[in-house]
This record gives sequence, C-alpha cells and structure tokens, in this order.
Amino acid sequence: MLSYDFSKTKRLTRIALLIASAFILSWIEFMVNIPMVIPGIKLGLANIVILFTLCTCSKSDAFYVLIGRLLLNALLFGNISSLLYSACGGLVSFGVMCFAINFLKLKGAASSILGGISHNIGQLMVACLMMKTSAVWVYLPYLIIGGTLAGMINGMTVKKISALKIFQV
Repeated sequence: MLSYDFSKTKRLTRIALLIASAFILSWIEFMVNIPMVIPGIKLGLANIVILFTLCTCSKSDAFYVLIGRLLLNALLFGNISSLLYSACGGLVSFGVMCFAINFLKLKGAASSILGGISHNIGQLMVACLMMKTSAVWVYLPYLIIGGTLAGMINGMTVKKISALKIFQV
C-alpha cells in the first residue's frame, strides 16, 4: 500500500491561506483609505501576516507569503511602479525583521517596528532613484514615526493572534 506524506500538502495549504490572508488585509487597506496627515503613511496590515508567519512558521514560508502577496497586489491593484515600491519596501523590511528575530532575538512589536521603519526606507530608496532626487528623504522623520506606530500596532496584533490556540501550527 502506498503512503502519502501529507506534511508537504499541509505546508502548501498553510502558505496559500496565509497569502490569501495577507492579500485580503492589503485589499481592505486599499479599499478603506484611512486619511493620514502625511501622504504615504499606511498601517501595513498585510505585515501582520508576514510577521505572524515569521514567528510561527519559517523564514522561507514567510518569504513565499510576501512574494505571493506582492504579486497578487501588483496584478490586481497596481502597476510596475507600485510593484517596485512595494517589493523594495517589503524585501528590505523582511530582511530587517529576519535579522531582528534571528540575531537580535527581538520578537513581536520590536521586530515589527524595525520592519515598518525599514519598509519606509526601502520605498524612499526607490523614490530617490525613480525621481532622480534626494529631496524625498525629507519625509524620513515622518515616515519613521509612521513606521514606528504601525509597527507597534501590528506587532501587538501578532502577539494577540499568536496566543490564540486555533493558530497553533
């Protein structure tokens, strides 16, 4: 009798559900435009799923969730320019959060705050290159405040969600 290893199917299903969750949070944030004082500041709700995956699964699973969400968002909401901004911000943020979790041993809100700030820095790097001016760095102090607040909210949300028994992997 042949036996089938369901662990690969379970992992693939979990990643697909996490991508769908991240995408839905991105869609909600896209549809419900919360007016902010500084243009460009967002809550980054999809980062909740990325951070949750980093804390409860693996770096590779979180990376797949990030890439899946970026591609879905670009296909349905954006264009190549928005993909560049999102990808650069997302990849820089992902790298910083992985470093914070694995080497600095930071969890939850602390790693999320660093991820939020670094996401904004990644996007400013793209803006600087695309607009061919360094004037965009004037926004950095405001984006640091926004990234800190969003990171704190998202990190605390991940802590609460991770504590729920239904999400034990």
